[in-house]
Amino acid sequence: MSKPTIIPNWKYQKPTKGGYRGLKKLLKYVSHRESPDHRPVEPDVRWTDCGLGESWQTVYANAGRFAGPYVLAHHMVISPAPDLMALVPEHMRASITQEVTERTIEEWHIARDLNVPEYSYCLHDRDTSDDYGMQHLHTHIFVAGTIDNGVGERISHRVNREQVCTDRGGLDRPDNLHHIARREFELVLDRALGHEWRQLRELEQALREKSLSDAERPSPFADIYTPEIDL
Repeated sequence: MSKPTIIPNWKYQKPTKGGYRGLKKLLKYVSHRESPDHRPVEPDVRWTDCGLGESWQTVYANAGRFAGPYVLAHHMVISPAPDLMALVPEHMRASITQEVTERTIEEWHIARDLNVPEYSYCLHDRDTSDDYGMQHLHTHIFVAGTIDNGVGERISHRVNREQVCTDRGGLDRPDNLHHIARREFELVLDRALGHEWRQLRELEQALREKSLSDAERPSPFADIYTPEIDL
């Protein structure tokens, strides 16, 4: 399987006491970044209001106001691949992360024949946890639990497994979250970088597959020498 260009994630909070507590805790965390490995983000680009609020307090209040019988709020993460974002000029990275976030959220709902609900998102900037320590821009998105149906009523909507999974043919579905996120991010990269990034990614994939193949090839000395493994 080729290395994904972007990884989206979807979860939701139930409209229970525990759900409200969990949502409040999560909103405070993403707003204040109570973690030493996150870089500070300027307040004017931290929260982006797309109808649900411009601070964790207003997002929390509006989520409660728009809650449905099954979903208090949807929580999503949009995470572009750090190695691809490293190809983007530094001054463009935050705006590209924000653009692909909005395009993915909106197109995902449109693909499911839904109106786009109120949502807001918070930009995070941290380093990857591997030895390379690359910049890892990503967003936390909070989406209203119900959607205006266009005639003044709010309706609940179901998210099916095949719309958020990467197996069982999910990636081939036009309403699949991963399918849409990859398409939108790749279109943005094409505009920002041209098509050269695709060639670089294909070369990287070929080298990675060759490396795995070499590693899996049995050693000619396997029958006479087995090194000890330090656990």
